[in-house]
Amino acid sequence: MPANKKHLSNSGQRILKITAGIIGGYIVTVLFHNAIGGLLQEKEGLIITSAYSSFILWAALIVLAFLSKNGWKIWGIYILLIVLFVSLIFISK
Repeated sequence: MPANKKHLSNSGQRILKITAGIIGGYIVTVLFHNAIGGLLQEKEGLIITSAYSSFILWAALIVLAFLSKNGWKIWGIYILLIVLFVSLIFISK
């Protein structure tokens, strides 16, 4: 049974969602863990904790991107998060 056309997104939105989920989600994940590392005083357990939590966060951001109806909105949210985490990194130094 073919899918109903009204529930499918066009190819431009699909490309925006894929790139936002994979590339944008990865950048947000890395910057989030760098910002957390910059704010912590003791960093002994940070590497092993971020190894597990980064995969979980990245997968959640990919799912969030695919659940969205608008790829531009997801890119906007991810860019705002990137700016927030970069500013936290520079403030903590």
